[in-house]
Amino acid sequence: MAQKIEKSKLTEKFSHAASSNSKRVHVVPSKDGWSVKKEGATRSSAVRATKEEAIKAATKVKSVDRIVIHKKDGTIQKHTKK
Repeated sequence: MAQKIEKSKLTEKFSHAASSNSKRVHVVPSKDGWSVKKEGATRSSAVRATKEEAIKAATKVKSVDRIVIHKKDGTIQKHTKK
């Protein structure tokens, strides 16, 4: 049950961030590996098996100024300029 609460809070935080700036893309953990999600989007633009592959895919997303890379627990690891 605790894991569901944590994921719910993470989803809430991501949704809030998504409404504030659409020029960022996030690399976040997902059930299938690592997802690339543009802020404001409801679906992932890419899902990759490894974090490194997801970061590479994120650099190819158009009209993005910043990539936000998350840790496995969902917290932010670092920001990078594209």
